[in-house]
Amino acid sequence: MLEILESPPHVAAYRFTDELTGVDYDTCIADLESRLVRFPRIAVVSDISDLHGLALEVIGKDLRYALSKRGAYDRFARAAVVTDKRWLVTATAMADRVMPRTEMRTFAPEERDAALAWAADLEPVPPMS
Repeated sequence: MLEILESPPHVAAYRFTDELTGVDYDTCIADLESRLVRFPRIAVVSDISDLHGLALEVIGKDLRYALSKRGAYDRFARAAVVTDKRWLVTATAMADRVMPRTEMRTFAPEERDAALAWAADLEPVPPMS
């Protein structure tokens, strides 16, 4: 399930719980893309501390989306991952090396507000016209 969290317009913030469905994923990407239309660089917050699975179609959709964004990864200025799963902390550290222009950090579940504040601290570039 997906919950779009309240955040500044240059911050795409989401909480994923239970199992993420294809419909949830499509809703998330539509919200993310609406922010990318307005701002040249955005921050993303993903609270995945209560995510327990992905529908199979989500994996394919995510791979296609990631490939469609090749060459545009620098538009993602910051990425905050909220999790208590050690392997996701390690995966985030590895992703940080693959996307050197994206500043990445992990936060514990009780630090979700700090994750949002850190992401929002990005100096927003004026909206694109």
